[in-house]
Amino acid sequence: MPRAEQDNMDIRTGISRYFKESFLGDLKAGFITAIVALPLAIAFAIASGVEPVMGLYTAVIAGMLVSATGGSRYSITGPTGAMTVIILSTLNSYGLEGLLLAGFLAGIFQILFGLFKLGKVVKYIPLPVISGFTSGIGAIILIGQIPNALGMVIPAKEHAWETVVAIIENISAANTTALLICITTILLLLYLPGILTKVRYLSNLPASIIALILSVLAIYYMKIDIPLVGSIPTGLPSIQMIDLSPHLVLTVLPAALTIALLGTIEALLCAVVCDGMTNTKHDSNRELMGQGLGNIVLPFFSGIPCTAAIARSAVNIREGAKTQVSGMIHALILFTILLFFGPVAAFIPKAYLAGVLILVSLRMINITEFKTIIHISKMDTTVLVATFVLTVLTDLVFAVQMGMFLAIGLLFIRLTNVIDIQTMENYDKSTGINATIFADPYLEKNVSVYTLNGPFFFGAMSVFESKINEHINISRPHIILRMRYVSFIDTTGLERLRSFINVRTKKNQKVYLTSVQPEVMSRMKNDKHLMELVEKQHVLTFEHTQEALRYVKDQYGSGKAV
Repeated sequence: MPRAEQDNMDIRTGISRYFKESFLGDLKAGFITAIVALPLAIAFAIASGVEPVMGLYTAVIAGMLVSATGGSRYSITGPTGAMTVIILSTLNSYGLEGLLLAGFLAGIFQILFGLFKLGKVVKYIPLPVISGFTSGIGAIILIGQIPNALGMVIPAKEHAWETVVAIIENISAANTTALLICITTILLLLYLPGILTKVRYLSNLPASIIALILSVLAIYYMKIDIPLVGSIPTGLPSIQMIDLSPHLVLTVLPAALTIALLGTIEALLCAVVCDGMTNTKHDSNRELMGQGLGNIVLPFFSGIPCTAAIARSAVNIREGAKTQVSGMIHALILFTILLFFGPVAAFIPKAYLAGVLILVSLRMINITEFKTIIHISKMDTTVLVATFVLTVLTDLVFAVQMGMFLAIGLLFIRLTNVIDIQTMENYDKSTGINATIFADPYLEKNVSVYTLNGPFFFGAMSVFESKINEHINISRPHIILRMRYVSFIDTTGLERLRSFINVRTKKNQKVYLTSVQPEVMSRMKNDKHLMELVEKQHVLTFEHTQEALRYVKDQYGSGKAV
């Protein structure tokens, strides 16, 4: 059979198998996920300070593109709560043109992250930074939705404290009916799922849709006068160009990088959660390139920056998704709603959306993580609190920069404390090398053994020097440095090692290096000055410390001249 014909047959077989085994699961999951995503897409757009329809554009286009090209089988991509704050900040600072450009550049950054295989690197961002940043965003969303919950018409503010001031100044305009709708929405979202699970044919119906329908009916029939979303245009927008002027590119670059990092962290975290729920494994770099493609395309269709959403992805899995097609179906259903039901948004109260977002924001503030970090480490707590406070009180770009700076500082402090020096007196005299040393009067009197532990780098040098100088046995003529536990040495470490050897040899002492790791030895051999010193001062290296002890005993313990 010709190869082309065989390939066609394999394709037909694969398609047939998919429709038999997976299509119905994907169809059901895609439909339910779309119903859950609908109010969230509108709510996140409003919270971001853009038109509600832009949230739907984002959910449709990103949901389709990233599901088709990403590396996580079950992740659902669209507008998210975490993105709303940085989007609002960018919008207030640079306008809509700046926001669209920042989203486009963020997509390029994510593509580069994927191409350079940085997907796994992002996972090493410390938990205190992520938790403080995410909780801070949750607090900002919560504060930002209080005006909508109270039926106030207050323009979106760049900083949370400005929103608090505006609420206090306009508290007399609070609307009791709007507050009642908001509270009712929250209660329905909290307690209705448990009630629906007991009703056979309603167990899969999202509580958010029931709350939405009740809110719309109340507005439509009771003619309640509170702020509403307003009509949404039907269909997708026409393609539009974005402003790529060099000045604007340089201006929005920090915001674009923050969007890229935040989107990357949330997307990869979502993929990990999905893997845990389904016992699968995602491709982190491919997922980043899929996310990047979505963010690159979205600005040309009036879409805002997107990322994967954990809550919607979890719904997708729980409802029986089998493949990435479920995410594409979710996007198609949202597109159908956009085509035919846009005018219904004219009756959606903002107080309902405030209830949805308040619940989302409260879930973003992870009290359990706060308690765990506070109980474990004071330094981690400092990073957590600082990141949280800076996120709430300043702009997100600065908060991310300072959070990472604090985390790097924390890592530096910990690494400098990692290096340790143990003398032979720290160990049992009857075992190992101590048994050899203390069994021989010459070795016991003339040899000092120091075991170095930890990375030998610039940050640890002061620790090394202070600890090596405090040992009284440093005056013995033979000094053995055990380097089995030194996994890394940098140029500063090499320089300090040269200095140590120089000082010791000037005092007529011999230095021996034992158990040097291959990578460390390779770096030492690349240091021409160190190797010249080693050769000049006859510094010897041994694979094992016992070999060095035998050498010292044979050469000097038998009365031979030095």
